[in-house]
Amino acid sequence: MQASFRACNFGAMATPLSHVLVVAPDATLLHSLAFMLTAEGYGVATATAWPPQEPSQAYDAVVIDHSALDRKSAGDVRLGALKRRAVVLASHPDMSGLPPSVTLVRKPLLDHSLLDALKQALTT
Repeated sequence: MQASFRACNFGAMATPLSHVLVVAPDATLLHSLAFMLTAEGYGVATATAWPPQEPSQAYDAVVIDHSALDRKSAGDVRLGALKRRAVVLASHPDMSGLPPSVTLVRKPLLDHSLLDALKQALTT
């Protein structure tokens, strides 16, 4: 699967808090996450697959939907090699083996858990 990668600008923000890469194969989820994070003041770039085809883009953290990770390949190894913090969104809590730099957030996102995890990731 080829990933697309693009910066999002849903509103006029003077200076974003931090730049976040959002990765999700589902276009609706990707757009919703990008919109929410932009509304919270983050600069957002998006990709439909992990790892993105253009990894040179600068970002401070990454939010990845679990469906973008190929658990049978080096996807998790690439997560561990990140020099940035990551938040993985999962529908089920059985995501064992994730590196310590990764925070797991359970879907559905009914509260501020994603925002809280992202803020925590960016401050550690």
